[in-house]
Amino acid sequence: MLRPLSRALLIAALSLSYIAFHGHWNDAFAKKHGGDDDSGGDDDDSGGDDDSGDSGDKGGDDSGDDDNGDEDPKSQPPVTAGGLYTLQTYPLSEIQRPLTMTQGIVQLRAGLGTDLSAKGAFNTFGVNLEGIYGATDNFSVIGGITDAYNFKQYGIYFGFEGALAYDVVDIRVAANLHRNAIPEFQNFCTPVSSADPINPGDPALCGTANGGPATPMASLVNLPDGNYSAGGTKFSIDVGLPFRYAIKPEIAIVALQTLMSIDFNAVSKDHVIASQQQIVDSTGTPTGQTVTVNTPVGNSAKPDLKPSIGIATNPIPALSLVVYAQLRIPDFDTAAGAFQVPVTGRIEFSPNQKLDIGLEFTLLNVKPPDGQSPIDNRFLSLFMQSRFGK
Repeated sequence: MLRPLSRALLIAALSLSYIAFHGHWNDAFAKKHGGDDDSGGDDDDSGGDDDSGDSGDKGGDDSGDDDNGDEDPKSQPPVTAGGLYTLQTYPLSEIQRPLTMTQGIVQLRAGLGTDLSAKGAFNTFGVNLEGIYGATDNFSVIGGITDAYNFKQYGIYFGFEGALAYDVVDIRVAANLHRNAIPEFQNFCTPVSSADPINPGDPALCGTANGGPATPMASLVNLPDGNYSAGGTKFSIDVGLPFRYAIKPEIAIVALQTLMSIDFNAVSKDHVIASQQQIVDSTGTPTGQTVTVNTPVGNSAKPDLKPSIGIATNPIPALSLVVYAQLRIPDFDTAAGAFQVPVTGRIEFSPNQKLDIGLEFTLLNVKPPDGQSPIDNRFLSLFMQSRFGK
């Protein structure tokens, strides 16, 4: 009873803090611009008091202002009043884009991905559809459906992202209904050979599938075989504090797009953990060798830690390169040995303000169990995103 109550209080506190800050920011913004309008009115009044003697000079100044107002818009700075963009002036450079979507602009993103893992390349696919709507210049509504491994893994989320300090740090909160795909594993001989038996239990069998001699000094490795089963479905509130700091105009640190997820239910299958197992021969005698075995385990109704950090660069305005990593610790249990560190590289090309085309390549865990390589488990996704609105 206490856990759901504590989660509800945490979510309420986050939401109320943002609403209070958002209201304060809007009040300050209105007062500031209201003061500017009043001062503008005073200037007009003072101009009216000087009708005698200076009317010709005032008229000349007004004429000059009109001429400046007719200046070619292309020569104007690429931002609107207050430093906020419109669709026509939206930056090509990703580093210069605001963290929240500009008011009145919708961005839709569609993606198609496939598993590229060592033993399962192109066996499974996934499609994504995600959207962002700028409700105000510092508050966006977010939502989407993500899918991978032939829908064995999916996520359906909806929430908001709002600026705590405009274009520096946001708060991101989203309700997320999701499940993970559970890879199925088999033993493989190393080095891999077509002469090896399928799922050998003893390295002495390596090389003997076609009647050949055993491979000397062979060992076994437990790898995903390209097949996946569906894990349990969870409901969570995902919380992030998206942050960006530009080291140089072309280089920026991006962090905490995700920070933690607050889970509301437990599942019996969510991820795998690795353990060492003794290898025995056909007579049941230990061989003195071990193999890493990956076993599906559950995830309780405790928060999960998911901080992320990366670096973004724009060598030219239309080309963006981003590399970021995420640390995943289920149930905040740092002693369980279930760390995962996926790393994603993204290249994105923007031919204009309305369209981006890109490719994402993800190494699913660069800190794998013993016997696996950081590059064994991979995923590739091609995406396109388009913006429209005012």
